[in-house]
Amino acid sequence: MTEVITSLAAERLIRRAPDHPLRLGDEDQAYLLACLGEIERGFGITAVPDLPLTVLPGRTLMRRLVVLRQTLRPQNAEQRATLGRLAGAILLLDTACALDHDLKRG
Repeated sequence: MTEVITSLAAERLIRRAPDHPLRLGDEDQAYLLACLGEIERGFGITAVPDLPLTVLPGRTLMRRLVVLRQTLRPQNAEQRATLGRLAGAILLLDTACALDHDLKRG
């Protein structure tokens, strides 16, 4: 039996993300979609969500990014670079989550 080791930091990122869509600017959405598009092209998998980011809950998007980061295994330098950019997308989304949280607290 294979056990999956859960990263506490990754789980914290996912749980911190809201269950509602985040108000992401056009540039932020473009960056996230570009990163996911690069993952699709570089790894030959589906990464871009079927729904627009404006309706996708933040937690769902964060889970997708974190799972991709944890499960993809780069085979060459291009894939390593693509996967490295995914860390930037996670950071951008985490920042948006923190801003959303601060705005809700008032």
